[in-house]
Amino acid sequence: MRINFSRSVVQRLIDNDVLSRSGSLLAVCAGGAERDLFGSLGLKEVNITSLDPVVTSGVMAPFTGSLADVRNLPFADGSFDFVFVSDGLHHCDSPHGALLEMYRVARVGVIVFESRDSLLMRLGVRLGWVEEYELSAVIGNGGLCAGVNYTSVPNFVYRWTERDFEKTICCADPTGRPAFRYFYGFNAPVRNYTGFKSIIYKVAVTAGRAFSFLFQKQSNSFCMVALKPTVLFSWLERTTHNEVRFNTNTLR
Repeated sequence: MRINFSRSVVQRLIDNDVLSRSGSLLAVCAGGAERDLFGSLGLKEVNITSLDPVVTSGVMAPFTGSLADVRNLPFADGSFDFVFVSDGLHHCDSPHGALLEMYRVARVGVIVFESRDSLLMRLGVRLGWVEEYELSAVIGNGGLCAGVNYTSVPNFVYRWTERDFEKTICCADPTGRPAFRYFYGFNAPVRNYTGFKSIIYKVAVTAGRAFSFLFQKQSNSFCMVALKPTVLFSWLERTTHNEVRFNTNTLR
């Protein structure tokens, strides 16, 4: 988890009155890092979910821990003010489908931390410094889990752009214009190189940090926020049963 970047972004959302410390939040594909993050920021009502049964053992206290698959969340529409994920969508066989499940159970919006599909990241993959298939997560769990859909098969790392995110959200919610916000940061992956290779990697990281500072969208740490529409499109109306339908007055 990009903990320092995540903390700075969530703090900004709180400071700008986007996210309330007293509001409800669901964290998916989450664990101890999210527990510590939200606790340090003073959030009160958090449900931390993942496919790892450890979340139900009480270790997520003072927050709730629930076993849940982000691809099929066991919550009603709009159950939480915000739904949060950090580096979890790329472990799903359908990152877009998982995002839409998050959006469905959110009342206000979603907060998503993932890698950005930038030229700098593509270069990192080409040089072998950044993973295309995430072997490290599976190896770090003894070859047993943490791959695609939490299996032992290493997942392809799907990286996002702003346009990917916006098109996915707009397809899911054609009732109005969502609001989008983006945040960028740089997070160098840890590589235990030695000798000359270590020197080259350190120089490359320094250059990458400077490049991403000058060109923010080349950053590898990326936060995407979508806030649900508060106003319907002019061609829609809401019925007395709170259903959205086409406004026939538009035909006149």
